[in-house]
Formats: sequence, C-alpha cells, structure tokens
Amino acid sequence: MQFIRKLAAAVLATVLCSPQLACAQPTVTSFAPTEGLTMGWTQVVFTGTNLGSTSAVRFDGVDATNLIVDGSGTRVTATTPAHARGTVAVELITALGTAAAGSYTYVPQPNITNWGPGEGSMLGGTEVTITGSGFTGATTVLFGSKPATRFTVDSDTQIIAVAPPQPAGLTVMFEISTPIAHMPHSMGYFTYTVPPELRPTVTSVAPRWNPPAGGVPVVLTGTNLTGTTAVRFAGQSALSFTVDSATQVTAIPPPAPLQSAGVEVTTGLGTAQGFFLYASAPALASASPTTGPTTGGTPVTLRGSGLLSTTRVSFGGVAASSFNAVDDTRIDVLTPSHAAGNATVQVVAESGTAVLSGAVFAFVSPPADGACGAADGQERITPPTAGLCSAGAAGSVAAASWAFAWTCAGQNGGADSRQCSAPWPLSGVGGLRTSLALPDPATNQGWGLDTAVLDAALPAPLPGGASTQHRALRLVLSGGSAGSSAQFTVHYSEPVPAGAVYLKYGPSPQGLNCNGAACAQPHWYALPGSTAVFAPDRRSVTLTLTDGGLGDSDAVPGHITDPGLPVLLAGAGGGTGPVSVPALGPWALTVLALALPLWVGLGRKTNQKR
Repeated sequence: MQFIRKLAAAVLATVLCSPQLACAQPTVTSFAPTEGLTMGWTQVVFTGTNLGSTSAVRFDGVDATNLIVDGSGTRVTATTPAHARGTVAVELITALGTAAAGSYTYVPQPNITNWGPGEGSMLGGTEVTITGSGFTGATTVLFGSKPATRFTVDSDTQIIAVAPPQPAGLTVMFEISTPIAHMPHSMGYFTYTVPPELRPTVTSVAPRWNPPAGGVPVVLTGTNLTGTTAVRFAGQSALSFTVDSATQVTAIPPPAPLQSAGVEVTTGLGTAQGFFLYASAPALASASPTTGPTTGGTPVTLRGSGLLSTTRVSFGGVAASSFNAVDDTRIDVLTPSHAAGNATVQVVAESGTAVLSGAVFAFVSPPADGACGAADGQERITPPTAGLCSAGAAGSVAAASWAFAWTCAGQNGGADSRQCSAPWPLSGVGGLRTSLALPDPATNQGWGLDTAVLDAALPAPLPGGASTQHRALRLVLSGGSAGSSAQFTVHYSEPVPAGAVYLKYGPSPQGLNCNGAACAQPHWYALPGSTAVFAPDRRSVTLTLTDGGLGDSDAVPGHITDPGLPVLLAGAGGGTGPVSVPALGPWALTVLALALPLWVGLGRKTNQKR
C-alpha cells in the first residue's frame, strides 16, 4: 500500500511539474491543536493545499504516527511523537516538496511527587502543599470527586490547595488538571479525620477500680460524650450505661479477671480512653527489716495482698525513694531519708489505702564523726554561732588564748570530739587582738549588735601627747528602747596599760572635755570609771552606753553608735609604754567632717527600718 502511495505521488509530481505546467507547491494554512503532552499521542489536524502527496509529518525531525491523508488534498491528520518539553518546528513532507506548518509546543503531564499534610479535618480548611511538576496553568485540583475550596499555583512545581469538607475516615486521591491534561492516575492520598475539638475525651474515672466481680457504678467525666454508643471495661461491654450529659456517662463494669485494665467510651466521632483497673483493696501484713538508718536507702520487703496497683509507699508520711510492686502480694521498697524515730508504713493503691497495723519502721541515726564547720579558723570579733560543725554536735563556745574555741562531738558511736577555734581579729600593734561579748538582748534591755568593726584609722587625731596600742572599735547597737542603756565587754589579748582610760569620740554631756555648744560637736572624751570598768587584770573593759546620752555618738533614738578605744593620756604613768597611732591629716579631717552628717543620717535610716 505504501509502495502504491509513493508511486502515485511520483506520477502526480511528474504530471504537475511537467514542462507544460508550473509545479504546484504544498501549503499548510492552519493546524490544531498547537500544543500537547510531552508523552505524545496527541492527534493534530493540518489544513492546507496540495497535501495529497504527504508522505510524512515531522515534529522537530521526528516522524508522527497514524498518518491519514484526506483524498481532497487539503487535510492531513497525524499523531504526535514523544518529545521533551518546549516548542518545536512542524513540517509536512510531500512529493511536491516540504510544507512548513509552524510551531508546536510540548507541555508535560502534571505529576505529583510529594504532598503534606496527608490528613486533615472533616470540616475542611486544611492547607495541603502539593509538589511535583507540570502545574503551570492548572485549572482544577480535586480531592476525590470534590474540587478544592481554593488553590494557588505557586510555581510549575508547587500548588497549595485547601481541602473541602468530607466525611471523617474517608481517604481520597488528588487529581490536578491543566487546559490540555489531567492526571490519569491518582498520585496522592488525603485522609479526613475528626478534629480534636469534636472528639470524645475522658478526663476522669471515679472510682478508678472495681473488684473482679464488677458491678460498682463508675462515673466517666470528659467532653463530647453525647451520642455515646458503647462503653467497654478491659475490652468487655459494660453491663449498662447512661449518657447523663455531654460531659458525663455512668456505666456498670462487668466481671473481669484481676488486674484487667482500661475503659473506653465510643461515639460516632471516635473513641476515648481512661484508666480503670480490676483490683482487690490493699492490705499489709509485714515489713522486713523493720529498722534502718535515717539516711534512707534500706531495702524493705512489704507483704500483703491487693498490692499490684500500688501508686505510693510512704514511711511516716515521707515517700519511699523507690518501690516495685513485684506481684499482688509483695512490694520491694527503698526507705527515704527520715528523722530518727518510729514511722508508720502506708501503701496507697488504685484500689485503696493500707497501713501496716500495729507495726512501725524505726529510723536510727547513723554514726557521725565530729568535724569542724566553716567557722573554724575564721577571725571573729564576736563568738561564732553558725558554721560550728559540719558533722556532730557543737559544744559551747568559749574564749581562750585569744580565740573562740568549741568542740564537735561524735554522735551515735562516731569518733571522738574535734577541737575547733576561730581567732580574735588583729586590733593593734605587736599582734594585739580584741573580741567583743554582749549579753543576750533579753537581759540587755533589748540591745543587740548590728555591726562591729576595728578601724585602721582614727576618726580624728588624739589629744596632744596621748597614745595607744589599739585600733578604734566602732560598733552599732539597736533594738533597745529610747533612752535606755546597753552594756557589753571588750576583751584584749594583752593587758591595757595602767592609767589608760577608754576614750570615746562624739558629742558628750557638759564637762567631758568640752564646754557649752562645743559639747554637741564630735570630740575626744574619757568615759567615767563608772561606765568604763576595767577588769583587775586589765584584759577587758565593760562599757555601759546610754541611748542619746553618755557614750552614744548619734542622736537617733533606739540606735547607739560607739567609736572608742583605750588611750594613755599625756602625763599618765604605768603600762607597757604607749605607741603612737598615725593621726589623720588635714585633708582626711576635711573629708571626715563632710562625711559625719552622712554617717548620722545612715544611722537614722537604719533605726527607722528596724
């Protein structure tokens, strides 16, 4: 047949192109469609003149298939071959020559390679991102048989489509259509689910257990329980149930084996689960051993019944460090840390609470070796009250050999006592040290110590010819009533020279090294012997200071500020010999004069806070 067609074309060409006739050229005036899929198989119809001898239709040089030449010579039909994406030239080959048809565009078939999410609400509205190729010009996105609520073609490789509403549990397939193609085979799947706000939930179960015989009513509380179709306990249907409201269902559990668990509530929109257990009420029969150290960690075996659902074990109200319900008759426990003494053993289970009747667990303090605490070796101007011992019991604090000393005794068979000490602070020349002792505020008209400092510099030069071996002791007392007196004792590591007095700095009553208005200004003055009493061995002085009066350097009620020190005045004899103390220069005196009102102001603020 092909041979005959070619022979006819040759004869026709001979006739039409004889010397007597001009050669008639083939032409293509139009063809359709002008675009198709890259896979080919698109039927294209060409219209023109002198096409009766067409022997081939070529797309970018590749022959089309299924060539049909109409007898009129004006119509040719052919099926496109496969070709890569793009625009190509089309031509028809005839016996009279080649006719250029124009351009034909190959476009790809839409192809889905990925999508997400793969599920969404039955109410619709889930945005699904679909990726692949060939999406340009997409006209339709289907979820099963329903079109997307809306979609956006971001690029040739991505579409974002919004799922339409459909029944829960339905799984549908995507289909994407373009003007010339659609997906002949579904490539993506989307499953409709019940949104969380519509699903049933069980938030509480009361009671959370039944005996194996069942029959005890159980109240299930939750949400979206209207339309409950089934209630199951340990996989078995409830004997009966009542939907009390959208938030409550009451059900009767059936009999079930011991330790069977779980409860389920089913509605048309899903199933909700809760905790439920078939168990016997717990009972405790024994504990072994019955003693252990207060530090805890003692393994104890508890025996009884109904113990498998245990949720808590306690000793004297303190939760066990850990426990393991081995079976319904045994629990292995590690004791917690607990104060010394007897403690009740209690077990709390899903099925109730049990206390070990008539028996307790005895916590015994372990041996402790005496050991000094953080105060050991630290300079202190007053006896330490904290950090005395890191282990063991502290003895009373006493002053000896220029230090505070105490013991840390072993306990419960621990090692012998440890000796601990804290030196007095350096307070003068030649290694001189000083400490301070105050009575308890309850016996000292309420006065307690706020601060005590040994200043390296004096607040003002000493009177002419005076000397001292000491630093000035500056302390602040508070807590007493206005106008009352406070008493305290200053101890020294060396005797104060004979003839020395306790010199104070501040305002004073008339006649104490001042006259008239000068008495209101800070100055040095000696405390009378009745308010500064030196011990016979001159190693201590007991001072009595009056709020707002003798010995108080500020005017704030309920607040005593006391800078002072032992001084050997000019012309006084005895003692071990005075040592001059550097006095403040003019510049320092100026700064001190400016700062003094600030000190007084701070003292007033401190008293107001108290």
